[in-house]
Amino acid sequence: MQLTAVVLATYTSGAAGSIDIEVLARLCGHSPHQAEELLDRMVAPRSLAAWRYCRDTGEVAWRLSFQVRVGRTAVQQ
Repeated sequence: MQLTAVVLATYTSGAAGSIDIEVLARLCGHSPHQAEELLDRMVAPRSLAAWRYCRDTGEVAWRLSFQVRVGRTAVQQ
């Protein structure tokens, strides 16, 4: 889950991000299905506000929760 969080942070701009599901899975060493399960697990503790998978483009997109955005801003200052 920590590796997935790092990869998502790399592909996040502002409060949202997106990446091809195959690329996310490869970078995290998982199958696309496992990557989807990890994204679900990141919504439960509110690391992510929400995420969605667009089957037409093969991309997953997400929004960070307010708590994470505040924490990232504080770290960058």
